[in-house]
Amino acid sequence: MSKRSRLKGRIEGLEALVEVSGVDIANQIEAVKALGKESVDLYKQFNQNFGQIMVGKLKAKVPKASGSLASSIRSAKLQDGVVIRVGTPKKHAYGRLVEFGGYNPYATTIRKSVGSKGFGATATLRVRNPLSRKLWKPQRKEGYFFYPTLKEELPKFQADYIKALDNLVESLYSRFS
Repeated sequence: MSKRSRLKGRIEGLEALVEVSGVDIANQIEAVKALGKESVDLYKQFNQNFGQIMVGKLKAKVPKASGSLASSIRSAKLQDGVVIRVGTPKKHAYGRLVEFGGYNPYATTIRKSVGSKGFGATATLRVRNPLSRKLWKPQRKEGYFFYPTLKEELPKFQADYIKALDNLVESLYSRFS
């Protein structure tokens, strides 16, 4: 069994989508689509650029032990609205552990030194110990970094997004009409 499948078995919802809704922009999206492909591409770019505002705030909150998780936060270029992605399942499988806490699935191995130091030939052997589980950080359903930041910034972000989207639709209609 691979390390990734073991991790998926222990951390449920590893690839879960977080969806924050509450803003009705269906009319604006239809108006943009009616103008053609070029306006849809401009709208996608608008969503990505607007998402970078929140990306900057999230990067400031994430712990930077190696900086890998913080550098993986990005805004997607989609026409469905602003989408912010954190990590990848392969490279940043520990992202959910960092955000919500819990038991470290990688802490179930014991490192033993094998060999003789007198001859200079030593190696490290990893032996799996299924009985030991190490609590990495206390579990919090409300999260540590991303969710609290989103919760406090979301009302202002949504209001700014609606204003900017209205301005974009007006400018697109004046440009293409």
